[in-house]
Amino acid sequence: MKAVILAAGRGTRLQPLTNTVPKCLVQVHGKSMLQYQLESLASAGVHECIIVVGYLGGQVKREIGTKFGPVHITYITNEVFGSTNNIYSLWLASEQLCDDILLIEGDLIFDPLLLWDLSLSHHSDLAVVDTFKPSMDGTVILPEGSFAKSMILKSQQPDEFQYEHALKTVNIYSFCQQTMEKQFLPVIDDFVAQGFINEFYEAAIAELVAHQNL
Repeated sequence: MKAVILAAGRGTRLQPLTNTVPKCLVQVHGKSMLQYQLESLASAGVHECIIVVGYLGGQVKREIGTKFGPVHITYITNEVFGSTNNIYSLWLASEQLCDDILLIEGDLIFDPLLLWDLSLSHHSDLAVVDTFKPSMDGTVILPEGSFAKSMILKSQQPDEFQYEHALKTVNIYSFCQQTMEKQFLPVIDDFVAQGFINEFYEAAIAELVAHQNL
């Protein structure tokens, strides 16, 4: 299994902390968020990681290097991070994603055991979610048992949207190799080919869920 960490964005919501450092290197209790993530990957036995950088990406490369403990790191640079969104960053890494993949955004801190849970699950394609709370914002999943019935991006949620049964995505996913090769990556290719490079990658997942391909 490989991990891909998307860390190209400016992190404007963390300003002024991100005025001089990329958001993945913002420190929490003395360690950067990226360091917490790489430690979690190592603990879960993941030894390959692709990091997509953009804004102040050189700092990430200098700080982390190409090896973090047992984790070998490859960097991909989104040169147009200011005018694209994370679907484009993921697409840039697509040639290296024909594998079982952990997809993580670079501004998260989580319990390291979470990645163990993902690796041990008997389900092949998983989204980590939380019960929706009023303080939350963004993409949600409407479940049917333990499966996603629909995935709804923030832009598709009207003012009268009913959140009582919604689950909030927390931007950690795992996909098996077959899903990546046959379903997810082709949809991302289509989005980029049509010029939708300023979308969230969740738009591609939502399309797969809507067609019952996940």
